[in-house]
Amino acid sequence: MPSTSANPSSGPAPAPATAAPAHPQGEPMTGAGVDTGAGSTRPKTEAEIEADRAYEEAMEEESDVGQFG
Repeated sequence: MPSTSANPSSGPAPAPATAAPAHPQGEPMTGAGVDTGAGSTRPKTEAEIEADRAYEEAMEEESDVGQFG
């Protein structure tokens, strides 16, 4: 009777390193590992600056209450 154990090296061969990309040129890339620009910086808008200032002020007031309460 033939062996039924799986041979771990019998899987598909890896793609050659020189293979052309499978994604057509000109179309936006999607999926994991795509450079989406996350982490890039841009100048803050006036609304964002004001929101940051208000948040910092609220945090300072909250910490002041805890010191004497």
